[in-house]
Amino acid sequence: MSSSYPGKRLSTKGERCTVRYVGEVKGKQGQWLGVEWDDPTRGKHSGTHDGIEYFKCRTSHPTAGSFLRPSAAWDQPRTFLEALRTKYAAIETGENATNQNVIKISGKEAEEVGFEKIARQQAQLQNLRIVVLDELLVKAYDESNTSSEDSLDHVIKTCPNITDLDLGRNLFETLSEISAICDRLPKLKFLRLDANRLRDVSGLENSSNERSSGLAQLTSASLDHMLCKGKELETLLRSMPNVKELSASSNQLGSLDECSLPNTLHSITLEDNDFSSLEDIRLLGECCPQLRTLSLKNNQISSTYKDLQHKSTFKLPETITDLDLAYNNITSWNIINELSTTFPGLKHLRIAHNPLFSFLRSADGKPLTSADGYMLTIARLPQLETLNYSKITEKERLNSETYYLSQIGRELSLSPKEKDKDILASHPRWRELCEEYGEPKIERQAESKLDPNSLAARLLECTVYSPSTAGLSNLPNETNPLVIEIPKSCSIYKVHGILGRRLGVEPTHLHLVLETGEKDRVDMATWNGVEEWDSDQEDAEEVGEEWKEREEVLVPGTRPLGTYVDGSKARIRVELL
Repeated sequence: MSSSYPGKRLSTKGERCTVRYVGEVKGKQGQWLGVEWDDPTRGKHSGTHDGIEYFKCRTSHPTAGSFLRPSAAWDQPRTFLEALRTKYAAIETGENATNQNVIKISGKEAEEVGFEKIARQQAQLQNLRIVVLDELLVKAYDESNTSSEDSLDHVIKTCPNITDLDLGRNLFETLSEISAICDRLPKLKFLRLDANRLRDVSGLENSSNERSSGLAQLTSASLDHMLCKGKELETLLRSMPNVKELSASSNQLGSLDECSLPNTLHSITLEDNDFSSLEDIRLLGECCPQLRTLSLKNNQISSTYKDLQHKSTFKLPETITDLDLAYNNITSWNIINELSTTFPGLKHLRIAHNPLFSFLRSADGKPLTSADGYMLTIARLPQLETLNYSKITEKERLNSETYYLSQIGRELSLSPKEKDKDILASHPRWRELCEEYGEPKIERQAESKLDPNSLAARLLECTVYSPSTAGLSNLPNETNPLVIEIPKSCSIYKVHGILGRRLGVEPTHLHLVLETGEKDRVDMATWNGVEEWDSDQEDAEEVGEEWKEREEVLVPGTRPLGTYVDGSKARIRVELL
């Protein structure tokens, strides 16, 4: 294959690849082609053989490359019109059709009502508006080897009404080749080029007038899986100055600092790239003043700023109302606290499946549920209208904000006063929420003067009672409880034994309940599915508003009593089995 060169697109047995090297391989006879497969799992190496690097793959996958003989069985490519006829005019119809397909349903022949009509409609290529030619091995036109009926000039005669065109996963090598086709489709508005691997992304060399070219009239484009870096994407988009909706997912974008985008954009999808902070896309604030929807799903975003020590503040357009940050690497509330400033117009947020919501802890170290994360996210973003496709009701916002305020108060109560400034700095809505709902009471426990190694420091003062509704007159009641000191290290087995002896009741007949003094939302405990608030379901249910006292049943076991209690006091309710 003397015509082979780096960048040439080939296919063998339906597997597409790009030539990255042409020449000899040490220890092997003859000429070889070093190729990078579109499917990176198809190969055996990354361009290195016996310690010698012959070529580099654009992907980082270790098995994206192979060496093939130039004489391999290569698949026959097609022109645009050949692919169009293969897909939409391959079925013979009308009176001249001799081989009718027999359709069977449950083993019985069915009359072919409607199928012939569909086939005829497909064959009428002039009426086609939506055309999908992905994976049909479409290549550039070689006018010297192309019949007159397949020539470029015949495109506009054959299919002049195409508005949506999918040319993804084909064998194009330059954008000019694609532009030559689009120039002959006067009604084209949407173009999909996914997984084409272009060696040249400049596309208007063959167009006499840039503004009248087929690419310039596009309003929507999909450029996914094209292995584009920032400058390459910018060059591609220069040929599409009027595009309003753009998808550039699964490329190699780590920053938009060197990628000026069309100022006409209303929606942009940048999923599955290499962004690590929101600052990586700050250029959108300068070049996309009309942007409304932004998807950054499945990146590695963990913060607002690249350098947390030297923050360079920025603001993205107020027109952005919809933001998707699902499946990123958010582990801290900081980035969520800063969303209101970074996206001042934000109304609709998706932030599901981030590590933060899998390992939530309260101020006192207790695990929180995903539903707690849902409410704490709502409370931090006052302008939000929907979260993970679920509409935020007024009652839900009220409960979320009061819950968040109580959590801040709890954090302050558990920390020394000198840490107040740092704690409140991490909760920018503190003052606003206090003005709305009143400042929570901060009850700090007095610093203990006891020697931590003394026996007194290791005892719990337990208030034990039986509720009056139980009607157990022989047990201490709420007005006259039993106050007893029990070592924190005592297992629950021993606690049952101690209280059984003091109360004159068989330990096996005791049912002990620790009253924590805290509250939980009833919906969090009862709604089957609240743990999935961060799911992909668009019809997520609303969260309720009822609350109940949090209690812990002290089930006999080896767990120490002290692990259930914060502080030096406990309140235990006694019931009989």
